[in-house]
Amino acid sequence: MGTGLRDLALTWWPAQTARHAAWPTIVPWTLIVINTLGVVIAVRLLRTVLRAHDPNNPWRLLWITGFLGGFTSYSSLVAAWAVAWHRAVLGGLLEAVATVGLGVLAAELALRWPRHA
Repeated sequence: MGTGLRDLALTWWPAQTARHAAWPTIVPWTLIVINTLGVVIAVRLLRTVLRAHDPNNPWRLLWITGFLGGFTSYSSLVAAWAVAWHRAVLGGLLEAVATVGLGVLAAELALRWPRHA
């Protein structure tokens, strides 16, 4: 389900792939949003309904490993990053730093939300 949802989103809002497209248009914004959203959902689930520390919990395996594992895709993000890096080194570096920074910021914000919100 997660992979299908990600694929649907990437079909609706794809990044540009044209050879002469400007750097900001080839950034995979949809994938960045998906991965950031995945971090927020995972942290919230692990802080609330899945807070038990059993890594073999079937619900934890279903939602974190299964659904969110398919929904997010850092391998696709790295492949897209390589394209940006080869077109504009500074742009590729900015994309890499921003992606990691957004993930950390998303996790921090999700941790700060009240547990019963």
